[in-house]
Amino acid sequence: MEGTDQHNTVLAYALEYGGLLIRPVIRPQGRPLISAVTGTNGKTTVASATMQLMNRIGWRAACYDSMGVTDVHGVLREANTYRSPDYFPELIDREFRTGAEAVSIEAFVGILADGLLDRVEVDVAVSTGFERDHLDVHGSIEAYWRAKLRLFEEHLRPDGVALILSGSAQSELVREAVRRRGARLVVVGDGGEVRLTELVEVAGSLVGQLVVGGNQFDVSLPTVHPVVANNLLLAAGAVMSAGGSPDEVADALTTVVPPPGRLEVIAEQNGVTAIVDTAHNPGALRAALQSVRTRTRGRVILVFGAGGESDRGKRPDMGALAEELADIVILTDDNPRRELPQQIRREVRIGAPNSIEIPDRRDAIRMAVWAARPGDSVLVAGRGDERFQLLAARRVPLDDREILQEEMTR
Repeated sequence: MEGTDQHNTVLAYALEYGGLLIRPVIRPQGRPLISAVTGTNGKTTVASATMQLMNRIGWRAACYDSMGVTDVHGVLREANTYRSPDYFPELIDREFRTGAEAVSIEAFVGILADGLLDRVEVDVAVSTGFERDHLDVHGSIEAYWRAKLRLFEEHLRPDGVALILSGSAQSELVREAVRRRGARLVVVGDGGEVRLTELVEVAGSLVGQLVVGGNQFDVSLPTVHPVVANNLLLAAGAVMSAGGSPDEVADALTTVVPPPGRLEVIAEQNGVTAIVDTAHNPGALRAALQSVRTRTRGRVILVFGAGGESDRGKRPDMGALAEELADIVILTDDNPRRELPQQIRREVRIGAPNSIEIPDRRDAIRMAVWAARPGDSVLVAGRGDERFQLLAARRVPLDDREILQEEMTR
């Protein structure tokens, strides 16, 4: 779109919605619009949902996230990221040449810390919140947060838009970074400029109102979990900040398919609900357990472990959270990598001394399903949709979703 037409579109949009705070960013010329999300948890859901919403409202969008690269034709391929600042410019250019009008990027902390976005200008930047993770790599939580903040301090256009979730961890750090950058800030969630109200559960969905400033739009979200709803709301805010009209975005939210392994219900059998989630740090585990608890009449049975070669200090914290929020805790192996599995479990047990220890993950899942009674929920946390377990130098086929499905249907 030429500059004059673009300005006219922005003006028409602003007039239609009363000059609201979701004034869209001016679309770039000669390259796709770039939306990027960082944070400790929820990034894949936000990045994927952003792409899906863009495609649904008629834009041709691609996505880079933890599942791989999804091109403008909807084909998913492995992401084979190499540690070079050429990777993302080349990816973006390739997608642009095949018709992409926008690219949604999941900005992992390693991508930011290693400077892989140094040659990428970001138009819309999203934060899901900063909690504890990856201290084994960054040395301190402050260094981890500083790496995340690079998205807002260095890569976001000074005239771009940043979005934060109301009440999210370390949101003040992001606010300050955005202020220094001179970019506009949109708050999403309770008390924010973009929020959800009057939500009720209807047939496995959350139905209510999407509020954008003084306007309301009917919305139906393809989830019953508040944590997923918040991530979808961030994606909606990102698309509106990129120029998507609220009414179209509200309609499109119904069609979003959340990534697999994120509070995914695998089976409901004999009154037992079986769920898989990726939660592998204290914040994510807390959110998953709280969300499952609100929907469970009986007991919450948790199967989980901790990954090897990764932030040993969080292990006792995760154990303590597990014992606090679950009724039965089964401690098992996650991805030990080259660490001794028994040592990992020992460190988790510091916080979960009453847990049941079953090293073999398949056996642990089998025991959880066997112990479940009508009204109970079984949550298998840590690996989500991963299909291999990392043991020393081996990749052993092991899919929590498949195992849970098999055990629930025995």
